[in-house]
Amino acid sequence: MVHRSRARSSSLFLMELILAILFFSVASAVCVEFFVKSHLLSRDSEVLTHAVNECAGAAEIICTSESLEESIHLLMQCYPEGEYPEMEDWTEEKDLVQVDISLYYDTDHMPCGLDAAEYILAICLTREAQMIRADFEMCRNADMQEAPVIYRLQAKHHIPRRTERHER
Repeated sequence: MVHRSRARSSSLFLMELILAILFFSVASAVCVEFFVKSHLLSRDSEVLTHAVNECAGAAEIICTSESLEESIHLLMQCYPEGEYPEMEDWTEEKDLVQVDISLYYDTDHMPCGLDAAEYILAICLTREAQMIRADFEMCRNADMQEAPVIYRLQAKHHIPRRTERHER
């Protein structure tokens, strides 16, 4: 009889140990899920921050210029790896001029060429009379129709008219 009592206490201890292992494995699975979601949220936040900073920086460059031509030249100086239109497309004196520019960024959010691009900043500049309108869209490097837009910004800049005595 003493022998049976030991068998019952051993099986009870074994059942308790199995339940404890089961509880800790479920708890660790939940914790791993939280860590994965936290990592993904942190990565998405980093990408959004980069997109906001790059769009705002390019908008500031455009808003400091005094013409569409100067805006494009300044962007070319700051982002030489970008894709720019031919000069005759935006130097013509028309009432309405539209220019599309693409800037490329690698996985570390550094400017790069198209071949190493992970992100694309598409800039659409429109000059109408004395106003420059700039539309910015930061996307992942995929087909622009399918890639979700990470960040979108619109900026407007009035080009002041200068007379000869106000020329710099």
